[in-house]
Amino acid sequence: MQSSAIRFRIPRDVWIGLAALALGVWYWRAAGDIPISPLDGVVNAAALPRMLAVAMILFSVLLILRALLIEAMFLRAARRAAATVAPERPEEEGIRFTRQEHLKAAGVVVIGIVYLLILPWLGYVLSATLLVAGTAVYIGARAGLYTLGVAVVVALVYYLLFVKLLAIPLPAGLWPSLLG
Repeated sequence: MQSSAIRFRIPRDVWIGLAALALGVWYWRAAGDIPISPLDGVVNAAALPRMLAVAMILFSVLLILRALLIEAMFLRAARRAAATVAPERPEEEGIRFTRQEHLKAAGVVVIGIVYLLILPWLGYVLSATLLVAGTAVYIGARAGLYTLGVAVVVALVYYLLFVKLLAIPLPAGLWPSLLG
């Protein structure tokens, strides 16, 4: 592949960012149509929608800039790579997965299914601990206290996030009935 064949393309995130930017501008204008009550002070009923519109516009611009920066960096790296080494057969550049890699991916799916099956009996914290530790070991982490510790911390953090902070109940399992 020659460096002249490598062209700039507009990434999908730019289009998504432009759509979100247009939606944010429309939302800003729509928030201006909210009637103002005589009881409103400095902060009126349109304040929160307008703040959300500003946040949406800001994040849309950041998404567009990020996508363009990444594309520019990729383009520069691809042109450098093409200038140094050109592959002899471009049709062989595609990624081909082996049967072993497909089976390994299927193993991750099986781990997820087992997690869903044991969740009602073991409860969220123990099931999530086993899921994180099992998946980590399956994909290559060393089985040991460190991996188990990370799995416990991840499970507890998500438990605290959902149950305590967001008030979303998670399965407790058989433990509450066994412990009293």
